Formats: sequence, structure tokens, C-alpha cells
Amino acid sequence: MKKKICIFGGSSSGIKKEHEKLAITLGQIIAENNFDIVYGGGENGIMGAIAKSSITFGAKTIGIIPEHLIKDELINTNFPNQTNTELIITKTMHKRKQLMYSKSDAFLILPGGIGTLDECFEVLTWCQLNIIKNKNVGIINFSGYWDPLIKLIHNIINEQFMKIENLNYFEEIKNIQSLRKFLKSI
Repeated sequence: MKKKICIFGGSSSGIKKEHEKLAITLGQIIAENNFDIVYGGGENGIMGAIAKSSITFGAKTIGIIPEHLIKDELINTNFPNQTNTELIITKTMHKRKQLMYSKSDAFLILPGGIGTLDECFEVLTWCQLNIIKNKNVGIINFSGYWDPLIKLIHNIINEQFMKIENLNYFEEIKNIQSLRKFLKSI
């Protein structure tokens, strides 16, 4: 059975085209390393780009979306291989995230907005509280997008609101080599 990586990323592509290009490259690398993905279910933005790319290169996707977002986000209508997709519709965002976490063996945080931050911090909190155990979290920071986040986490530690051991709950991934190493560790 293939392992699954949960992808958190923007439902838009942002201002810089490099973020979407990165998502396409990551989708290919994930598929080529024999992983499937779990993601938010939308076709747009970063999450749509990585899902389409991973399917193109042979991965399966499990999209999980709450019913109240269905009309705002296109879901699995233009994907290259419909047989490689599964869509789960939940009643609430909380159920969505709970399913995403339970179905995944690891997590990757790509560029995104406040929703991506919410998912990132919730996963890290669940790791800290031992709700999620032995699942790697990677923060994709190829172009420095998450530099302010990394700086904030270090400031939280310096201000003693978090222990330095919490840095062990995630890995900052700055390039393709780091990503390949991360995937091998899952």
C-alpha cells in the first residue's frame, strides 16, 4: 500500500508564478517517489496544481472538502485521470482536517494563506500534544516564502512560549535534495 502525503497550500496561486511551478514540480517528485496525496479537494491554485501534476505522473489523490466550499471551488472536473481521484465531502472543516490528518503518513506545507497557516499550526500542535505521532511535517521554503514563519517560530521559542524541542516536529525544506531526503524518511 502506497504512503500518502497531505498537502497544505493555497487555493490561489499568489502573485508569483514560481509558486505554482514549484507545486507542479513537487507533484511530479511525489508521484515518482511512489506516494499518493491527500489534499483539500480543490482544482485551483497551489493545491490544484500539485494534485493535477501528481495525477499526471501516476499518483492517486484523495480530495477532502467540506460541503460549504463546493460551490466556491471547482473539484476534480478537469483532472487528467479521473480514475486516480477520490473525493470525500464532509459536513464541517473540523471533520475535513481530522480525515486529512488520519489518512496521511506525512505533511507538506506549501505557500498559501491563512487557511494554510491554520492547517500548519494545527498539525504542529497535534504533534506537540502527541495526537499525531511519528508523522513528518515539511515546510516547503524554496524561495523564502515561509522565512517570516520560521523566524516567528524561533521568536516564540526565544520568548519561552514554546520549547526548543518543538523544532523537531517539522523540517524546513529549501530545495529538491532536501525534499528527496524528506520523502525517503517517511
